[in-house]
Amino acid sequence: MIIRPLTGLIGAEITGLDLKNLDESSLEALDRAFADHLVLCIRDQSLTPADLMDLTHLLGGPGETPYLTGLKEYPDVVPVIKEADENSPHTFGAGWHTDFTFQERPPAKTLLYAVETPDAGGDTLYANMYAAYDALSDGMKAALNSLNAVHSATRSYGPQATLKNHLEHMTITNDDREPDTRLHPVIRMHPVTNRPALWINPTYTIRFENMTADESEPLLNYLNQLIVSPQFCCRVRWQPGTLTIWDNRCTQHCATSDYHGHRREMWRTTIAGETPMAIA
Repeated sequence: MIIRPLTGLIGAEITGLDLKNLDESSLEALDRAFADHLVLCIRDQSLTPADLMDLTHLLGGPGETPYLTGLKEYPDVVPVIKEADENSPHTFGAGWHTDFTFQERPPAKTLLYAVETPDAGGDTLYANMYAAYDALSDGMKAALNSLNAVHSATRSYGPQATLKNHLEHMTITNDDREPDTRLHPVIRMHPVTNRPALWINPTYTIRFENMTADESEPLLNYLNQLIVSPQFCCRVRWQPGTLTIWDNRCTQHCATSDYHGHRREMWRTTIAGETPMAIA
């Protein structure tokens, strides 16, 4: 197993590993690399949906996946497909976000496997939210440590959401009424590394607790822009047979919509997470 960091702060590419034949030492090495790099891009795999589910169970078991329709035989495997002849260039996952933070127990990890990719384009960007927290002033850290934020699926999956209109070959279900909201700490303590991360995102975080959306907007915008500063980011270029695993407890990510007219097919699963905990 060869590990090559993608940047100084986030991401690593792994070769020389067969995910269908992981022994205990390889799994331990994978866990260490995941804690160190947050995003692991594992090349040269040959996975079926059954293999992907086996790996998902090995890494902790699948999380709940509302709104999205999975494969008939493997409902926890969601096909993310963009056909070459679709009208909209919009890609599923475009826009910076952390997966499903509107849940009580958001995913701990996401797995995304590339089945078919364009010759160029369709990359995914990732941002390190540990590094964003570390970059805050002591005064800002103190102010945010006691804050909770309100998370909601309304922008993507609420009654007025238009995401599904751009994705002709995915089955997405909108809520018929405003979805429930969740309160999560703005500064989240990672349950494995015990490191604090700035844990908000522009897709699902709609305001701070006990503040209006208008009052919250300037600070949320500032923090979200800080998180995606270039020095905190990496970029994964996909190719068929690549599996990328990322840590939703300390990262944001964003798919690029720059391959209109070309086909891209991915398979997605999530690993069940825990209730986010505030910094001690």
